[in-house]
Amino acid sequence: MELRRATPADFEAELRVLDAAEGGLRQRHGFDWRPPPLDAFRSAHEYLLETDPDRSWVAVEDGEVVAYTAAWERDGHWFLSDLFVHPDVQAGGVGSALLERAWGDGPERRLTLADAIQPVSNAMYARRGLVPATPMLELGGTPRAEPGSLEPTATEPEALAAVDAAAYGFDRARDHAHWSEVQPATVWLRGGEPAAYSYRTQSGRLGPIAGVDPAAAVDALRSELSRAEGAVSLDVPGSARELVEAALAAGLRITGPPGLLLLSRGVEPPRALAISGYWLF
Repeated sequence: MELRRATPADFEAELRVLDAAEGGLRQRHGFDWRPPPLDAFRSAHEYLLETDPDRSWVAVEDGEVVAYTAAWERDGHWFLSDLFVHPDVQAGGVGSALLERAWGDGPERRLTLADAIQPVSNAMYARRGLVPATPMLELGGTPRAEPGSLEPTATEPEALAAVDAAAYGFDRARDHAHWSEVQPATVWLRGGEPAAYSYRTQSGRLGPIAGVDPAAAVDALRSELSRAEGAVSLDVPGSARELVEAALAAGLRITGPPGLLLLSRGVEPPRALAISGYWLF
């Protein structure tokens, strides 16, 4: 088994590993599964390679990629984006070996997202101090909502940074540049000051939505739901209780198996955040 840094030429093989590992797991538990489109997978992992090339690795056996991992670091926080092993080589230690490569000598503040139905992986993360802290809920449907009380305004980097400091606890400046390639953010003002921001794609995907406090995040979410044309989807940590309540009150429903947000000691669960997705948090 060879472990080496990932390259763009590996993306199709990585997606096949994801389909076999994640798809097989979900189907065994009776959940629907559809792998992400290759273009979406490629876009996300090209970005991870561009920003954190030393944290993306693959395992190769007989010339075939059989496992892969990817992680990133932002402003003193480390996040594990992916770690998947083909079922044919699971339980052989390759997952732990890849995690060791992606882990590196980075910061103490670490976090990741995982399926709640992956007890082996979650135990491996917990042994490294990444303990399940709150569920991650996938919500979707056609909303019915009145807009919030915040005022929309043009996007300014300083405004985004102020909201990120409160909602995430770390800087997301380079990620805003990536997200805005698909859809610019809306910044929301409260009393003339930046209080929240939100992203919404043409396909109805919402996130990230972040606020300086839960009330601001809820107002931004309601405003996005009120102007939605058709079905929407978003991922919200259970610790963001007010956002979950607002989404359910607008007619959204829990649409998939819950995930888990795993955090190292000293990292607080987010309370005013709907994430961008499992790859970039």
